[in-house]
Amino acid sequence: MILRAAGLSLPVLLVVSIASCRDKTRDAADSARASLPAVYPANPLGNTNWNVDAGPVMIVSRASGDTIAIVLPEATDSTIESLQGVSPPMSGVTFDLFGRGGRIASSVGVLLLPPVDVKQECDSWPLAKLRSAHSNWRVGFSSGRVHAIVLDSIEAMPSADSAALAASLAQMAATLPIVSDPTFRGLPFRVRSAYTFRLDSIDAVIADVVRSVNEEANPRLEHLLIIGERPTAGAEESTQATEVLAGVQIGAEKRPAIVVNIEYDDGGKLGLIERTGPDEWRATWKSAYTDC
Repeated sequence: MILRAAGLSLPVLLVVSIASCRDKTRDAADSARASLPAVYPANPLGNTNWNVDAGPVMIVSRASGDTIAIVLPEATDSTIESLQGVSPPMSGVTFDLFGRGGRIASSVGVLLLPPVDVKQECDSWPLAKLRSAHSNWRVGFSSGRVHAIVLDSIEAMPSADSAALAASLAQMAATLPIVSDPTFRGLPFRVRSAYTFRLDSIDAVIADVVRSVNEEANPRLEHLLIIGERPTAGAEESTQATEVLAGVQIGAEKRPAIVVNIEYDDGGKLGLIERTGPDEWRATWKSAYTDC
């Protein structure tokens, strides 16, 4: 699949921006609600908008070692501290593993590791190990719950097509009526990464477009996450995101979704951006903030 710049008509469906400096602001809505992770009886008042068709938990590959993190979707910024040291019931649960290239492995078991020391001054997810080693995966869902969407990097395109699409995306970002830190106004955009994918007869693109302030004392980076379809005429929405982890189709209805990572200086969140209708993508879920 090639999205040629000459015929590109991809209005932005989702725009996001952050600075590289850490933002520890807690969600006001989270502070007013409490819930337990989905593997326990859930409190309906603590709904985090997690798509239950995706299963009770999600796992993510960690950057170092062979450990994995078990993400508890019903945890919020205000409840995750109370879950430190808790080991979720994972007996018999297996996972399908996904990366940007699609499904990596199926029905992989996990082995829980001892709980993290609850005395540490940071929040983290429960840790585990895969029962069989696999590489190049980023996220995992309960077996049979989601299907893969293959994301193709534009770097694999012919160089002329790749350059033209990147230029179109950067130009599009520059014309968006976004609310931005005045520090970034007038600075040029560049495409940090971009992926194309197909949903039935729809061609789509997701791109991380950035611009930076290169001050030695306070370097800053602003991200715009752009998702577009062709043909389309969609609305815009705002959330935070800095890295695309995988594309999946959730449940029997195969609702398309992009799994993203939201990074701060020394912590972060995970999120789902789901296709909620023709020409419409929405950030539907964000995990609790973890910082270790």
